[in-house]
Amino acid sequence: MKKRWTLLLTILALSSFITAQTESCLQNQSHPNYHSITQISQTDTIVREYILHIPENYDNTVASPLVINFHGFGDCAFDYAENIGNFYAFNALADSENFIVAYPQGAWRPEKESTYWQPGDNGLQDIYENDVYFAEALILDISSHYNIDLSQVFAAGYSNGGMMSYSIACSRGDLLAAAGIVSGTMLSETCLQSEYTPIIIFHGVYDEVLPYEGNMYYQSVAEVADFWLNHNNIPTSSLVSTSLNGTNVLREEYSGGTENTCLTVYSIYEEWDKEAGHDWFSDQIEGLHPNQILWNFFSDNCSLINHTEALDKPEQSYTIQPNPFHHQMTIESEVLTNQYYQIYNLQGQEVLSGKINAQSLQIDLSSLSSQLYFLHIEGQIYKLVKME
Repeated sequence: MKKRWTLLLTILALSSFITAQTESCLQNQSHPNYHSITQISQTDTIVREYILHIPENYDNTVASPLVINFHGFGDCAFDYAENIGNFYAFNALADSENFIVAYPQGAWRPEKESTYWQPGDNGLQDIYENDVYFAEALILDISSHYNIDLSQVFAAGYSNGGMMSYSIACSRGDLLAAAGIVSGTMLSETCLQSEYTPIIIFHGVYDEVLPYEGNMYYQSVAEVADFWLNHNNIPTSSLVSTSLNGTNVLREEYSGGTENTCLTVYSIYEEWDKEAGHDWFSDQIEGLHPNQILWNFFSDNCSLINHTEALDKPEQSYTIQPNPFHHQMTIESEVLTNQYYQIYNLQGQEVLSGKINAQSLQIDLSSLSSQLYFLHIEGQIYKLVKME
């Protein structure tokens, strides 16, 4: 979808900081890919921060897609980049698909004594007072350092970050090619009527933070979906519903909106054998990681609607046995040479890692306590159960 660009910002590179912007997330500045944007307002020098992941095969002569991934309420960009980027393997996906990821930092807001995003475009050209304007400045700043395909800029977000992604799609849809929302909801605001944005939604049916059915404070998933069907002029008659993973996931797909827009909703009932709640989802859906489904939606521009099962599966599959295990397990595949693996506990801490140099590798896990673990191999995630 062709997008209009009217970026008329002046970003002034200054050295002083607003203390309220950075006092809770000082670790951001220790990240090797830390960046900042500085602006002078009428009364202050304002600094906003972000962390970048540049794919391994980035080529400055080729314009790259950009995914802006917004963290949840109270989070720090450094921690979110480590969690979503590394633990949930979003950066590995970016490496394999060759797109850039930005993890911006929400501003510290004294009124709630936390970092968070304020959805809604209030018209102020102030990167602190208007987070939509900050998103525009962020895209401009990244494109001044890297070769960005401005027709392939996407917003993704978790929880409060999902609210922010909705907000940009709503009030500045000209900035985005598509938006993906994970465990988020949309706050009421006035949308730009001349721009139409494809939307993909992942939401846990048992979410207690932003309830799937909504409450007195937040819209339900169905209400938000209805809004985007109406905004994008997508016919409800285009609905195709499919039960996936048995009956643990319901996918609802709508297509044929203005400018070929579409809407896809994944209602997730179960995540890693538990009721799906307020999560960034990682359990495979019909053999695909939700990260991959998100990227396929972004990159295919609604062209593969109703064909999730036909999308390319990961090139390399692995056999993990026994699982559950007691003391040892074996990883087997046709080609495992020079592959790296990491094992994480439920707290997201890496407990073991190594390199695989043969088609079969036996790993001694006797030192681990009995619980659930996650095995990462080149962007794929497998659930492991350690028995007594």
